[in-house]
Order: sequence, then C-alpha cells, then structure tokens
Amino acid sequence: MIQISERIQNLNESPIVTFAALASNCPGVVSLNSGSPGHGVIPGVQQAIHRVGAKEISVYRTPHYGSLNARNDAQQYFQQRYGLEFDPNQEINLTTGFTHLFHCLCTTIINPGDTALFIEPFFPQYEQPLALAGGKMVVIPTQAKHRWQPQPEAIKTALNHHPDAKMIVFNYPNNPSGATLSEDDWNAIIDILIEEMTRREPLKLSLPLVLIDEAYVPLFHHGEINEHPTFGLTLHKRLQQAQAAELVSLHQLMESVLIACTLSKQGTGGTLLGLGASKNVKLLEAMRIPQKATVINSNAMGEVALSAVIQPDPHKTIEWAGSLYESRLNQLALGLNAIFEKCNLTHSGETQLPPASFVSEAGMYLYANFSALKGYQVTADFREKLQVLADGKFNLESLYRQNQINTSLEVALWLLVAAKVSTVPIGKPEDCYLRFSVGLPQAVGETDTKMVDRQKTEAQGKQLISQALAQIELALPQLVC
Repeated sequence: MIQISERIQNLNESPIVTFAALASNCPGVVSLNSGSPGHGVIPGVQQAIHRVGAKEISVYRTPHYGSLNARNDAQQYFQQRYGLEFDPNQEINLTTGFTHLFHCLCTTIINPGDTALFIEPFFPQYEQPLALAGGKMVVIPTQAKHRWQPQPEAIKTALNHHPDAKMIVFNYPNNPSGATLSEDDWNAIIDILIEEMTRREPLKLSLPLVLIDEAYVPLFHHGEINEHPTFGLTLHKRLQQAQAAELVSLHQLMESVLIACTLSKQGTGGTLLGLGASKNVKLLEAMRIPQKATVINSNAMGEVALSAVIQPDPHKTIEWAGSLYESRLNQLALGLNAIFEKCNLTHSGETQLPPASFVSEAGMYLYANFSALKGYQVTADFREKLQVLADGKFNLESLYRQNQINTSLEVALWLLVAAKVSTVPIGKPEDCYLRFSVGLPQAVGETDTKMVDRQKTEAQGKQLISQALAQIELALPQLVC
C-alpha cells in the first residue's frame, strides 16, 4: 500500500479554502470570504489581453522567472511605486502569483526545524509553504487596541529570543485585519532591523530575511498610490537623506530584504503574477531553482497584464476600487454594530468595543470580533444541518462542547449554516475573530467589453452586503434570546 507522507497528512488546510468549499455547497449563501477583488479588470489590461493572440504569448518562449521584457516592466513598477531601483537581470524574479513566490522562498531558505517570525493576525496561507519546507512558525503578538500594529518591543523580543530565525514577515496593509503602518512606524522598524544587524555582527549571526509582503498596497482608500506609507517608500526616503554612516547600514539592510508584490489585487482578470525584488542576487538565483522545478515558464498572460498596469490609467480604476471598498467596509461595519447593539451584544470580550470597532484604511477586509457570542447555545436542528453540510471536513464531536459556541471556527460555521453568510475564521480560535471580505463579484451588465459599469457594481455590492446583514439580523436573535 502506498504510504502518504506525514508532512502531507499533518498539513492544515487553509480556512479560506475550507469555507469557500463549504459555501459552494450551501444554497442561498452570501459569500464574504473571497480574496479576489470585485472591481473588474483594468481597461488597459483587458485591451492588452484581447490584442494578443495565442501564438504571440507562446508559453514556451518565456523563462520560468519571467522574460527580460517583463522584468524590465517590473523594474519600472518598483521604481514608480517606491523610487527604488532594481536590476531586472539579477534583482527581480517573477512567479505565478505571491503564493508561488512564497513557496519558492520557503523551499530556498528553510531547512526542517527552522523558525520564521510572523506578526499576527497573519494570512493563513503562509502556513502551508512553511510547513511543506519543514519550518516552524513563531508568532509576534499584536492587539486590537493598537489597531493590530506591531509594537517595537515585541519585534525586538522576537528577534532576540530567536537568533536563528530564517525569516521575519511584514504584511502591511495586513491580511486579514487591514492594518496599515505610518512612515514613523516603518522608520522605527528600519531602526530596529539596523540595530539588530549591528548587534549580531560581532556574533557572526545574520539578520533573518526580511520579507515585505505588500499585496494590498494598491487598495488604499485615499490619495495617489505613491503617497501611501510603505516600507519601500520609507526606505527610499532614508537612502536619499542618510549621512555616510547610516547609508552603509541601509545598503547592508537591503541585502536582507525581499519586497514582494502581486498583480492579483489590481484588476488583472486572474492573470496571476508575483513580483519579488531584492539586492541579494544570491538569494534570487537560488529561488530560481525551485521556480524552475515547479513551473517551466512564466505566466505569459501575467506579463501582458504587468505591461499594461505600469501604463497610465485614465479611468483611475484602482483609486475607484479603493473608495468602493471603503464604502462597503463602512456599510458592513455600521450594520454589524447596529445588529449587535439591537441584541444587547455591544461589548465583545475584554475590549468593551462593538464587533466592528476597527475599519481599515486599505484592502477589502473587515476583521470583526464575535467573542460576544461565546457561551451561547446552538440548537439540535442547527447541529443536524451542520452534520449534513460539513461531515468529513471536521471532527464534529470536538465542536460545540456542551452545545456552546467557544471558538472562531464555531462562530463561522454558525453564521454559514444559520445565517447563510460565509466568512473566514482567522487568528487565535478563542478570540473569535472573523474576516469578512467585501471583494464581491462585479456587476454582470457592462456597457462594453472595455469598461465595468461602476454604478451597477456599486449597487450590486451594496445590495449583497445588505442581504448578508439582513440574514444575520434574522438569525442572531434565535441564538441569543
């Protein structure tokens, strides 16, 4: 009999994947769990893809780490967004989306037993590539009262306690919380990293790889893209203003940094492309080995999309998308808070705040606290429906002890079955946080093939969120009364 490896048997499935599958088998559900944007395709991208015939994008003519033309486009992308210059020949790799890039990175630098540092709450699909490489996750805690921003002392403590850590990941704007960092926050982090690098030098210890995951930078809710505080822009300003001594330290730090972006949040119609840039040429050369082992060629459609994305967008699609998600997030947050207040559930746990107390400045997620539902009892009818929907996915005997809600998974399953609203449980189970995505599908009716009907898109999103809120408002009293 074929033996399946323990690594695969013990691999946890992402809750994003789990709840997407459950929702697809639940009639009438409003899905608020998708990470795919709903603002349609950037017109320039759509036009570029339509212009290109199958022969012109032959997948056999592009290297696995991206064609030189595409890496030149990526160089322009990083320069436009951050002011940072990267050599397209040696300092940029293209992959089939961010997840592929992260998988290749973990395969390249993680040995079995190695640790990597992640700031909570974190993107659940970091776990699988790290686990497949044999690595262990160490979490740096954050708190809602700090708007999910990491505190400097917590970062210092993690670096000090884990001197052999191979990687530290900064994901801002954050998925799932939407938390953002100011320029002062980024400067403080750069100072910590330089201080740690200096402290380790006499000990002949290297700084962990600093992964900057900036997938959601395009979806800030205000202003021009280059106005948003990011690690890259902050580093660029520091390099411009630094005196000689600090300049040396900053260039040394850049050898330990990998900036990762993705086109998937910019309206590129599913043409996945991950962009990784680093001054560490040796690292990128090594990453090209697992890249080649997992894909023979670059995503040619993604390269076409990248070429279009770096061109001026007269329709200001991404700016519109940011305001669209801001509107949807506020609608959802106000609605949830009103429903909880109506049911006398205005205080969630120790925070003494309504469930949606923090509405992010970027991205398309609302990270809501449902700990007020802990201790409430589910009915036998609910458990029977759950048995039909989720049998085989979970050990149902371990859920709802004494028929009570106690974890984020149990809240999410109750919402799915009782309210027909699909979310994603992320974070410590006992904290009962759920991620609601407002990246709803775009409106079906379009004025032409080149432009999404924005009025219909906005109306459809408002209608679906209203429907989700109405279903929660109908189901909640049956639980808490």
